[in-house]
Amino acid sequence: MDRSFRSTGIVAGLLIVALAVAACGAAAAQPSATPAPVATPAGAPDPTPFPTPAVTDAPSVPVNTPGPDGVDGAVLPLDVFLDHVVTLQFSDPDGLITGAASGSAKDGMSVQWGSAAVRNIDPRTVEITWVGLSGDEAITVVAKPQGNGVLLRFGQQAPPAYSDAMGADRVAVLTFANPVDAADIVTDFTTADD
Repeated sequence: MDRSFRSTGIVAGLLIVALAVAACGAAAAQPSATPAPVATPAGAPDPTPFPTPAVTDAPSVPVNTPGPDGVDGAVLPLDVFLDHVVTLQFSDPDGLITGAASGSAKDGMSVQWGSAAVRNIDPRTVEITWVGLSGDEAITVVAKPQGNGVLLRFGQQAPPAYSDAMGADRVAVLTFANPVDAADIVTDFTTADD
């Protein structure tokens, strides 16, 4: 066999091997779509490459301020249907309300503008559903004695007169210091915080 042919064959073979190795190296350098599993020693927690964000649920436990001050000055985040930040701030100088919690608001409007649905859950606890504009809002509620019952005056944004603006439910569960009948609770809605 001719020496030049043998040398050419060896060089061609080496060139093919070199190209194959280079191709494998380039493929290995490409990032993988899924990371390779990491072996974890028995009993050790699984490593997580990225921190997991904390999940916060809407408040479901009462915001209690025991004693004669009730919930005066407390701010309660409300659970609303859309991802808006809606809070309810209390002015209760007479200590009528001893606890408050957010109810779970549904989609849409359960009541008309300027009205509320009030129902007893137990002799001292009522659930109040009313409507506000869809969006972020800080609502105030002023609690005052009125005859044998309670006046709850809500200060919040209102739609323009003669508009057909859609609203969103707001629901609060209030616990009073003394038994109260839902029929004796009067609600009033104003854009002022008086």
